[in-house]
Amino acid sequence: MADDDVDLDLVRASAREFLAERGVKDSVKDLAAMDWTGLLVDESMGGVGWRPVETCVVAEELGRAQDASAWFGTTMGAAALASAPEKVREELLPGLLSGSSAAGFAIADDFARVIRGDLIDFAFLLDRKGIHLLGDLSPRHFVRDGDLLDVSRTVWRTDFDLASGELIGSPDRAAELLSVARLLISADSVGAVSMTLERLTAYLRERVAFGAPIASFQAVQHRLVELLVFVVKARAVIMRAARAIAVADARASVLTAAAHAFVAAKSTAAVDECMQLSGGIGFTWEYPLHHELRRVFTNAHLMGTARSCRELLANVSGW
Repeated sequence: MADDDVDLDLVRASAREFLAERGVKDSVKDLAAMDWTGLLVDESMGGVGWRPVETCVVAEELGRAQDASAWFGTTMGAAALASAPEKVREELLPGLLSGSSAAGFAIADDFARVIRGDLIDFAFLLDRKGIHLLGDLSPRHFVRDGDLLDVSRTVWRTDFDLASGELIGSPDRAAELLSVARLLISADSVGAVSMTLERLTAYLRERVAFGAPIASFQAVQHRLVELLVFVVKARAVIMRAARAIAVADARASVLTAAAHAFVAAKSTAAVDECMQLSGGIGFTWEYPLHHELRRVFTNAHLMGTARSCRELLANVSGW
């Protein structure tokens, strides 16, 4: 095992232990206390200066733990401020790094979908012109997104007028951050799928049918292995793309689009397969599986869809 893999395993283990003790919370303050909101910010600016690789590991563990906070937008917002004009950076970045403020981060389209729009203080929206900072966030700008199903980490629609915001980043910087954001969202989904699969496997080992554990039936084992293969493959393509971004590989945009398209297209079906294998308990409101299904479905519609990323992949590949 490479030294890099050993380091990532240590990050994963420590993050999992912390989140297990923390429980489900909607505040970013305790995450900021772990320096997790400054993972993509250079140390000279008060951040940690980690690569997207380690940040994806943290994102996966947050997805596994069903985190309900605005960590995604706050972390990506801090990364956007790291390259913003000095005046804006000095005014807003300390609050995101300390957790005293939270941010949203989304693609500007006919409307923007913002994670925990009910908790944020300002938002960063991306379009072809670059990165827009919007600070006037009155409640009238937000409405609960009824098309997405996540009930623990809610998503809100916004109708911001970009003309009222401030352009703080170039189109190239916006494209770079969008690639990182897609990987973090994908890693979150992988974390949710892996937790679902782990719980399902434990359940099937204990559940007995026809005098034997359900997990001992070959047909069930094949389906569990297929789910495990998906998790391993998804984690591998995300890490490959994250490493490409970290070293400014020319193929980073291609790898990122491929990773996001793969996870967005497959993760909801993977959790649904876990629900089918769980039997009747998988459909009950009290069982946590439906939260993971809602989460991965929601993730598949944030920062672009599988279809839009396939189109992007075709464009950047010259197809």
